[in-house]
Amino acid sequence: MEATVEKLEAMFLKSHADLEYVEKRLKLDFIANADQSRRPAEENPAVMLENLRAIKAKHAALCAELRDVAAAQKEAMSSIRSSLGGVMEQLQQLQHSTCVEVAPPGVAAGHVQASSECFL
Repeated sequence: MEATVEKLEAMFLKSHADLEYVEKRLKLDFIANADQSRRPAEENPAVMLENLRAIKAKHAALCAELRDVAAAQKEAMSSIRSSLGGVMEQLQQLQHSTCVEVAPPGVAAGHVQASSECFL
């Protein structure tokens, strides 16, 4: 099992090295061709490749930031739900102890009803 893993790691390392070689070779060819064709720098594939790398790096940074924001948002919502649950429990205890029921949010404002159980 370990031999297989080591063989795969060696294959990946060789593939990575091969890709780097091809990339450098293409970059040199692009630069040589750009000098011969006298194209503007914006059309130079080597410059485009560098711009693409910068864009990929920015994208990766934004993705990481987005994950952090999403985690913070999830934590904040959990905290709000927890606090709201505590407030609702306290409100129910207060209603029970005062024998007054207040309508939940969204129902007619100011609707207060005395419980009949308190008067018995």
